Amino acid sequence: MSFSFCKEYGKDKVIFVTKEDHATPSTIELPPPEQPEGVITKDGKINWSCPCLGGMATGPCGVEFREAFSCFQDSTGEPKGSDCYEAFTKMRDCFQKYPTVYNKSGGDDDDDDGLGDALDTDAGSVGGPKADPLADVGNPGGGDEAVTPKSNSVVPKA
Repeated sequence: MSFSFCKEYGKDKVIFVTKEDHATPSTIELPPPEQPEGVITKDGKINWSCPCLGGMATGPCGVEFREAFSCFQDSTGEPKGSDCYEAFTKMRDCFQKYPTVYNKSGGDDDDDDGLGDALDTDAGSVGGPKADPLADVGNPGGGDEAVTPKSNSVVPKA
């Protein structure tokens, strides 16, 4: 006849079980798995360890990335992030120092993401950002109509 027993060794507890103990189904119920947190936690903080950031927060430009991302998250400017020009410029400059790390396309930087255009300065301004980087996008036809940004509908100008 076999029997199970428990023996303690300091902080450790060793449980010896029999074949019969393993034959009966477990009655332990585990709690449902929690949904993994995204980049913004439930309390509104930034989850720097989120895999969705792809290591950006810890790479060679991690400090610059965290500063720019934090600025954007806390931004009160209109449009959101418009008060973060300097932080994004520093991040972009750092990214350009490490093209093998941050240019995953493998090609030369032809600025597909538009970040460079958004951070470029207007030739007529005194070193500041463009007043409205999307100003030339609103009316591609040049007529008396404006395209609303959230739809393809055409609205006559007032």
